[in-house]
Amino acid sequence: MSRSLPPDDAPRGPIIDPFGRRVHYVRMSVTDRCNFRCVYCMPEEGIDFTPRKELLSFEETERLGRVLTEMGVDRIRLTGGEPTVRRDIVELVRRLAALPRLRDLAMTTNGWNLSSIGPELKSAGLDRINISIDTLRRQRFIDIARVDRLDDVLAGIEAVVALDWLPLKLNVVVCEGMNEDEVVDFVDHFAELPVTIRFIEYMPFGESRFSLVPWAQTRRRLESRYTLLPVDGPDGSGPANYWSVAGTAVEVGAIGALSRQFCEACNRVRITSDGRLKTCLAYEPEMVSLRDVMRSGGSDDDLEAAIRAGILRKPLAHITNEDGSNPFEGQMIQIGG
Repeated sequence: MSRSLPPDDAPRGPIIDPFGRRVHYVRMSVTDRCNFRCVYCMPEEGIDFTPRKELLSFEETERLGRVLTEMGVDRIRLTGGEPTVRRDIVELVRRLAALPRLRDLAMTTNGWNLSSIGPELKSAGLDRINISIDTLRRQRFIDIARVDRLDDVLAGIEAVVALDWLPLKLNVVVCEGMNEDEVVDFVDHFAELPVTIRFIEYMPFGESRFSLVPWAQTRRRLESRYTLLPVDGPDGSGPANYWSVAGTAVEVGAIGALSRQFCEACNRVRITSDGRLKTCLAYEPEMVSLRDVMRSGGSDDDLEAAIRAGILRKPLAHITNEDGSNPFEGQMIQIGG
């Protein structure tokens, strides 16, 4: 469970964007490598991975986390790529979990090895985990992820529940023509487990291959079989809305980044695996390199100044539309999910 919220007394002062929104949540990518090749995340031809020497070291990541928490950030989520392919990831979790002002340390993973590494991550101080799983059908899983690992992911989910490592969120990206016909199947399959299944609208990057399925359509599918009852979301619920599913142990959540845009309440930024500050998934051609500040001998005050300079570029909202026009810049695997 998440730690208690510390007093609002950030010694360096809070991070406020140009529109008065306070930033206190940071998603930190620890690698752009992944052992899956999901069709909506990575182009078929692959990508040029960042050379290892250009990735933030654990020491740099820990330092950046410390300065950010001194600026009022109280939530950090580790992402990738796939964060658990980063060597010694448990040690990084241990370092970040020790930051005194951090309230919540979470991770998003494809779950491929949680049955083995999960206990270590929990013991190291990881508060919460989200597992991405877009289908329950083996051949479809192979078609989407381009690997045959469905059994491993399902074993990872069972391991997390057995550890009583809750709340556990399952992230399902819903794409037209890919898996929209399975939304009820997810509730059926996990009906007896205390998990939250979050149905996420597909966000187009670059040359998109898919079309999103609006939450309203997903909800109609769910309500054709189940009764949904509005509830408050679990800790760390962010922009999602939640419902309990009558007659089951399951909750479902909706993240409608396009059909139900929530930019006006945005409280987050991203840091790429090579240390660049990305303030929005929308177009951002020049990102501040926090890695370069640290490697050039910059002080913590210099690092703070670079963060604040980057925040001044944060836009009010993205301009991507439901039809996929004005797609997000770059590839999701390189940005950090």
